[in-house]
Amino acid sequence: MKYRLIMWWFIMLVFLSHGCLSQIVPLEEFIEAWKNQPLSELKEVLARPESYPSRIGWKEKTYKLDNGNLAYIEPVRPDCFIHWEVDPAGIIIGYKTEGKRCY
Repeated sequence: MKYRLIMWWFIMLVFLSHGCLSQIVPLEEFIEAWKNQPLSELKEVLARPESYPSRIGWKEKTYKLDNGNLAYIEPVRPDCFIHWEVDPAGIIIGYKTEGKRCY
């Protein structure tokens, strides 16, 4: 619980001081910050008007994985997507990136 509160304050601080976490923090750091976190919390952040997915009118996309988990697709920038692997409890447990601009 304490870790989750610290993570929440960190994310809020970044958003308040710079506007968009995925644009100011290197992609790997952004990804690492969300591992082992609930997908529902990520969705809340992505639903904000200043997020890239909101600005481009992104519609939520998911697909089932062979191991029974879910993949949730998040656009990060043009030609860069994160495919978050989410377990049945709704926790982000892994990812893969797709696209030429995922740096």
